[in-house]
Amino acid sequence: MTVLGLAALLAWQPDPAMLGKLYQESFDRKKQEYGASDARTLQAARDLGLFLSKHGFPTDARRVFTELVSLDEKALGADAGQTLADVASLGSVSPPSVAEPLWRRASESPEFAVAARAFAALGQLRETAGDQRGAARFYRQALDKEELAIGQATTISGKARLAILAGGVAQVLGQIAEPEEGIMALRRSLALERAALGPRHPETATTQANLAGVLLDANAVDASLELIREAIGILEQSMGKDHPRVAVSATIYAHGLRAKGDFVRAEQNYRRALAIDERAYGPSQAQTLDDIRMLAEFLRERGKAQEAAVLEKRLIRVPK
Repeated sequence: MTVLGLAALLAWQPDPAMLGKLYQESFDRKKQEYGASDARTLQAARDLGLFLSKHGFPTDARRVFTELVSLDEKALGADAGQTLADVASLGSVSPPSVAEPLWRRASESPEFAVAARAFAALGQLRETAGDQRGAARFYRQALDKEELAIGQATTISGKARLAILAGGVAQVLGQIAEPEEGIMALRRSLALERAALGPRHPETATTQANLAGVLLDANAVDASLELIREAIGILEQSMGKDHPRVAVSATIYAHGLRAKGDFVRAEQNYRRALAIDERAYGPSQAQTLDDIRMLAEFLRERGKAQEAAVLEKRLIRVPK
């Protein structure tokens, strides 16, 4: 085969609809050959549903997962771990009004990872509905289950994946719960990530930066500065000095320095965050504009009204 021919093969991507048809044919064939309750048939249905879900066919995926759950219940039992895992998959492709009872059912799974996923989804539904208290309750339960799932995981990669998920849940909980609970949740998540990922992993550093931000909001300035200085160093080393996560951390650092009265270094970090985000996102993206507002506000506070006015003109010129 010529190099050109090989390149053409590498560039060619099969049509998802065609692949979906192959998955459907495999499921139909195995159901006919082995029967609806055979493990091979159930796995073929699972593969089909996951494929459809991943490739943006939620209606078809919902149809497949609905059938799969019915088959699971007959073959495995209504409360079996695999049945409830498939209930969770059905919930993920269902509209909120239908998804909530499915997630509640999945939250009773004996598999901690499935239960954690279900509680996190219930928290997200409650948060979207404006029920912060209810959301926080579910997120707490999700974090509890994630911690148990990490202990249950048998591989390093499994522990790492679960630790990252726990970090995400803790960060959301830190934003909507009372400050003390948010700090406790993030400390807990940071300990899990340090154990599972290592202390210098970028996800560990990201959770550490989030904890620094929550501590700063609670006026624990010294503790916040200690954490954020270390987090910035890790993120610079692991992700590069111009990564947007470094910009977010620089902003937290700037707020902390400002609170301590170190205005020179605070300004340096506000400017650094703006420069990074402007390179990463462009001059008119929301994060860049937030950086401009924060820097302009700081400059006005420091009596640098002329410099602040120059920045504020950039906000006025942004197209609606």
